Amino acid sequence: MRISILLILLLFSAFSQKAERDPRLVGKWMFLYDLDPNGEVVKNEFYGKKYVTTYHGDGRMVHDPQMFRDADRRHGIKTPFDYSDIPILEWKTTNNETLTLTHAMGTLQNRYGFAGDTLIIGTSKGYTAYHLRVK
Repeated sequence: MRISILLILLLFSAFSQKAERDPRLVGKWMFLYDLDPNGEVVKNEFYGKKYVTTYHGDGRMVHDPQMFRDADRRHGIKTPFDYSDIPILEWKTTNNETLTLTHAMGTLQNRYGFAGDTLIIGTSKGYTAYHLRVK
């Protein structure tokens, strides 16, 4: 009987916990650059564009709409851009060191940290992204 009650309480606790969200992430962050695993700046389609990602306190993460407009242009898509096409990701953190992003295609976990007003995100493939806080 005690084991059943304990099991029920543990299950209830696991499903009722609120997602952990590091408040330092909430706000707007402008992309600066990526470094590859060798420490070299990656000069790809995002480099120099200053795209802004917004982390909302309720767990939504929204990428800069201009990023999607630029991607449409690169792929020759000429139809008008529809803001409803912007994917909204869900974010949470663990132990103020792991950032988990959830979207329609799955979940992605990265390590993150801060250096002053710079957000640094490291991927499992050895890339490091730098973002500057937008005031």
